[in-house]
Amino acid sequence: MAESVPTTTSGDGPFSYAKNSEFQKDSANLVKAMIHEAIIEKLDGDMSSPVSLVDLGCSVGPNTFLAATNMIEALETKTSIGLEYEVFFNDHAANDFNKLFASLPPPPQRKYHAAAVPGSFHRRLFSRGRITLAYSFFTLHYLSKVPEEISDIKSPAWNDGRIHYTNAGASPHVAKGYLEQFKRDMRAFLSARGEEIVKGGLMFLIIPGIADGRNHSQSSYAVIFSLLESSVLELANEGVIGKGEVDGFNLAFYFPRMGEAGEVIEEDGCFSVERAEMINPRSNLSARAIVGHLRAGMEGSFKEHFGESVMEKVFGRALDKADEFSDQLEASLRDSPQLFYVLKRK
Repeated sequence: MAESVPTTTSGDGPFSYAKNSEFQKDSANLVKAMIHEAIIEKLDGDMSSPVSLVDLGCSVGPNTFLAATNMIEALETKTSIGLEYEVFFNDHAANDFNKLFASLPPPPQRKYHAAAVPGSFHRRLFSRGRITLAYSFFTLHYLSKVPEEISDIKSPAWNDGRIHYTNAGASPHVAKGYLEQFKRDMRAFLSARGEEIVKGGLMFLIIPGIADGRNHSQSSYAVIFSLLESSVLELANEGVIGKGEVDGFNLAFYFPRMGEAGEVIEEDGCFSVERAEMINPRSNLSARAIVGHLRAGMEGSFKEHFGESVMEKVFGRALDKADEFSDQLEASLRDSPQLFYVLKRK
């Protein structure tokens, strides 16, 4: 199966990521002070000019430049030496880099040189030892592809009639397949960053996840996928979507437990864990705003498989059902834990 290319909705329209990323902004602000503190206290990497930073999975919109600005402010606090900075913005080639760079802050507000680096962060992107600080925010839950066994009718993990592993009726083999794909992707990501980040350099990971010991079907994310799945199945029952199309569609997302992500980091061995904790931004978005956020982040997956007209119907139906799901949806964003890691290159 070809690699999935998860893209957020570009442009400035009502369903664009730029207009539907308040929840992500809340999360970024929650870790701002922790990242600043880690750079001051933990960074031992090369501080010769230019200092190279990378945002892995940058997307577009007003949140994109917050992390770079925060990291540079911390670097300037840490050292009185006048340094030059270069910030690399990475995402898949389908990302709207034109919009991203059109919205770059102007100098002197922007204290860095900027460049785009298109490509999957599951592979090498930079020369060895190029990067001092790396930042990955709300990206590592995207899988490089749907686990192959999930769409194999002969596999015990075949997920027929469902679009994700969080459904309470899904076989345990389905969740296991997703977990194993997450581990493979995480290993590839860490291996690539282990080559690129200087010794003593830092990497910050913020990953939507669930608490250890929590059942996937009871997580806050299960509510979100139940809404989308019910919309898809309604359209299938009405004959708008064929059963085979539903059986062949699964979303390429996995929300790991702290222990699952930590196990891969420990096995990789390139990084020491300087900080690891669960955070919760506790957003107060309305149910209809949540559907807008879902569409901004997932529209591309639905469009690629079902086509644009069906995609419009799926999210239109989800929006119609938002009031019905409002209590559950709004509660889910008040309990949407995320894993926060500060990793240091050994």
